[in-house]
Amino acid sequence: MKFYVEDVLVVFPYEYIYPEQLDYITELKRGLDKGGHMVLEMPSGTGKTISLLSILVAYLHHHAHEKRKVVYCTRTVEEMVKTMGEMRKLLKHWEVEGERLRPLRGLCLTAKKNLCIEPSVASLMHPDEVDAGCRFITAPWQQERRCTYYDAVAQTPLELPPGVYSLDDLKDFGEQHHVCPYYLVRKALPVVDIIVHSYLYMVDPVVSEVTKEFLSDNTIVVMDEGHNVDDVCIEAMSLIFTKKDSLDAKQNMKDLSRELDHLKATNRQQLQSEYDRLVNGLAMAELSRSPEDRPFVSAPTIPASVAEGAIPASLRQANHFLAFMQRLVDFTHRIVSRITRTYVADPLTFLTKMKEECALEISHFRYISERLKVLLTTLQVTNTGKYRPIALIAQMYTLLSTYYTDDRYEKPGFVVVCEAFDPTRPQIPDPVIRTVCVDASLALRDTFSRYRSVVLTSGTLSPLDIYPKILGFSPVISKSFQMTLSRKCIAPVIVTRSSESVSITAEEITSSFKVRTNSAAQAVVTTAYESLLLELAKTVPDGMVCFFTGYQYMGEVLLAWHSSGFLQKLAKHKLIFVETQGVEETSVALANYRRACDIGRGAIFMSIARGKIAEGIDFDRHYGRAVVMFGVPFLPPNDEPLRQRMHWMEVCLGISESEFRNFDAMRQASQCIGRVLRNKTDYGMMLMVDKRFALNDKRKKIPRWIYQCLKNNTNLSVDAAIAVARGFFKEMAQPWEHEKDLGTTLLSKEALERMGQLRPSPPKFVPNADAVPATATSVMAPKAEGEDETIMPLREPGSYARKRKRDDEV
Repeated sequence: MKFYVEDVLVVFPYEYIYPEQLDYITELKRGLDKGGHMVLEMPSGTGKTISLLSILVAYLHHHAHEKRKVVYCTRTVEEMVKTMGEMRKLLKHWEVEGERLRPLRGLCLTAKKNLCIEPSVASLMHPDEVDAGCRFITAPWQQERRCTYYDAVAQTPLELPPGVYSLDDLKDFGEQHHVCPYYLVRKALPVVDIIVHSYLYMVDPVVSEVTKEFLSDNTIVVMDEGHNVDDVCIEAMSLIFTKKDSLDAKQNMKDLSRELDHLKATNRQQLQSEYDRLVNGLAMAELSRSPEDRPFVSAPTIPASVAEGAIPASLRQANHFLAFMQRLVDFTHRIVSRITRTYVADPLTFLTKMKEECALEISHFRYISERLKVLLTTLQVTNTGKYRPIALIAQMYTLLSTYYTDDRYEKPGFVVVCEAFDPTRPQIPDPVIRTVCVDASLALRDTFSRYRSVVLTSGTLSPLDIYPKILGFSPVISKSFQMTLSRKCIAPVIVTRSSESVSITAEEITSSFKVRTNSAAQAVVTTAYESLLLELAKTVPDGMVCFFTGYQYMGEVLLAWHSSGFLQKLAKHKLIFVETQGVEETSVALANYRRACDIGRGAIFMSIARGKIAEGIDFDRHYGRAVVMFGVPFLPPNDEPLRQRMHWMEVCLGISESEFRNFDAMRQASQCIGRVLRNKTDYGMMLMVDKRFALNDKRKKIPRWIYQCLKNNTNLSVDAAIAVARGFFKEMAQPWEHEKDLGTTLLSKEALERMGQLRPSPPKFVPNADAVPATATSVMAPKAEGEDETIMPLREPGSYARKRKRDDEV
């Protein structure tokens, strides 16, 4: 069908559209007209992806004279492939509707591992091995056994024709024209209209430079499934340095010294050429323009003053630079070797201690990461993975020297955490230095300030006000959409009591660590889980998914079930599969789980929150008729980097530790239970098994579209929950005439005509091409039922009375 959203013609590749899809498309269009950022929570299973693509393509077509681009960020490669499939279907439907769409190019941007077609490199298993193998046959100094696919990209004036290119399409195109798909994509970036890639291309300081050069300020950035984007930012900006890394870095220095001596003896002119280029600032400027060949780990982008200026004199000559790095390596090795307990230092304290011991200028650290890259290029090093330890040291000090102060807040966005052991194995000495990013907005600060519209969307973003605080932006639209249902296709319940009417409370029977250390209390909890799961296995058809709070807790429960013989009893009703920490094992288990569901045997998949299954796998149709969340998936209380992050948020953002812990736990739980619903013809039951889910501070954080179906099922016993399940699946088994949905949960072309959507109308907001993205942190005021969200400024960061006592020992 095709219809108008105000003045924009939208083509939708289906015969009907959900009311919430129409509302979603309308809000997106108005937000794009306003020229600001948006936070939109769209229920799972309501066609969020196709709705996004429909309005984005229509908007690009309507505003063709602006030559805008769309950057569509996904979490996984699988989601990237799905998005490209939806886009192809949409563009074909423009032809079906008889509308002439302007030529568009849409393609995927991904790692070399997913695009390489050179047989000797593509056969390698690990991504680092693929990168090293590629560099070995594409380096400028490599004369023998070069990659002909790579050379063909520069030698042939080949361009991608308009169309949609998935990963397989790009590889097929590369094979057909004998060009490298990976570098062909980069060559095509200036003419591409829609770029689909993972979050790392937006938040990682290294790889984000690949696309930034080709994106104008009016680019539309979409972060789909963005409920964990703050965690992605923190991970991309943080580094871990172990004692083994320090020993390897010392060996790296010996190897570099040997390589440098060899170059001095054989080609001193090459060193002189490098020195001249550094004096004139040319080498650093070249690096800032060609970031895709940086093989190490994340580091800040080169500041303009660094890229355009000459490097400090103490770092220009190669032997002087190696002497500089030798002091850093020795200092870092001493620090990591002396760690006997956990302590924390702010970046300035750490750098000052280093300056006193090593007599080095802190301002020079901003250059060393890129200076190391220049040296490795001069030495014609192909196996760059070998020098990752020394690169880690360089980039750790580059990070600290770049972010040791922050004008926005009274505390910097980084801390240095020195740990003597892994918290999960305190008996084993394992000293590490962690450069921990505690301010997630650092990774996206440039994104929100530069691009005109950034859309953060997912099925689980409640409460909506916390994301703008954490990421440091001010949305022009912040909205959670309800799901329109003609029949109740989801049945969320909160189970708080066992069959014996024993309350599952925070003091007695929960998944909390306090109860888990009490064998008697944990035995009662395990028995309650057994009763619930066995009855569900008898009641629920086909597949069930059970989520635990972590691998350790899942292992404890499964071991208890195995010892009591419960697993054998459960297996009589459904086969049991378990997610492990091994990717290959989990993939095999998932495939067999689906097979068991397909043949009618039925199966139960045991998984964990925050795992691969919870974040990237859909259990639609018969693969997921019920999902059980055992316990509240709180973050570990003994994780020092996490404690530092929460302390920073309390000081600088006014978000208390308990508020963030509840927020994070509920978004993870909501993500787990939302796995079972992929469309409105699907159905499934959602069980949250823990008394704490019924508490107001957690229940109110459940997404609106789930909460509207929760009703009074917030304090059920196991027996009552089973009764609800039997009634629900009996109702779902009845025939349903989808004609009943017309006009209520499905809108036809006739319904849109009655709504006036088949004719253009003046826009509510006239697009302003010169609009400047708002970056001030904001918080949404509480919204009464039926009212629109309003934006209110967050309080200015003030002094924090309760200063945590810090150990400044380094």
